[in-house]
Amino acid sequence: MAPVAVEAGSNLINQGEEGDNFYIVDKGSFDIFVKRGDTPAGKVLECGPGAMFGELALMYNAPRAATVTATSAAKVWALDRESFQMMLATAENTRMAQYEEFLSNVQLFKHMTKYELCQLSDLLESELYDEGEDIMKQGDEGTAFYILEDGAAKAFIGGDQGEVEVKHYKEPGEFFGEVALITNAPRQATVRGADGGCTVLRVTTADFDKVLGPIREALEKNVDRYPNYAQFIQAAS
Repeated sequence: MAPVAVEAGSNLINQGEEGDNFYIVDKGSFDIFVKRGDTPAGKVLECGPGAMFGELALMYNAPRAATVTATSAAKVWALDRESFQMMLATAENTRMAQYEEFLSNVQLFKHMTKYELCQLSDLLESELYDEGEDIMKQGDEGTAFYILEDGAAKAFIGGDQGEVEVKHYKEPGEFFGEVALITNAPRQATVRGADGGCTVLRVTTADFDKVLGPIREALEKNVDRYPNYAQFIQAAS
């Protein structure tokens, strides 16, 4: 990254121009303006040290979406387009490797090749849940599979005596709801965010089937290798 001095009143970024750098504010202050249609540009944000801007144009190869004007003498750190995109690629590769490691530990996916695991990792979507918020609910139709990415979650089974906690998910990579990939049978438990909430990775059965084909077909051929899921595989056959 290179330091850049910015004079008060000058524009660091101009809306509509091609993006060349990503910026982090070291000193000083900036106003951010957005022009919509024929109306004059309006101020949408004020920012100071630690603020970051300019990444959208570099990520999506799109024109600058706003004008950034220094309201005082300022110093920013600039990262050029090529370095920024290399950083994104490195971060993305690290994330994908972690997702593939999570998936490789799921018993249902033991038969998959590395290529198939890579395709599956592309389908994962990150979702945030607050403590006490339902991720999936007992009795609902199973339409998605989840992997704990961060935080914690708890599983509960309801009955005549009320709800009973049956599982506390605390380790990244723990998973639940995988039976939905075999059959759309009702959920057997309710899972909620716990201990401050959690982030989970989610893939729907529909997306899974569309990209990799029905997992049930592969499982039926090797049902003996999946004793924990045998009843679901056979019931879906």
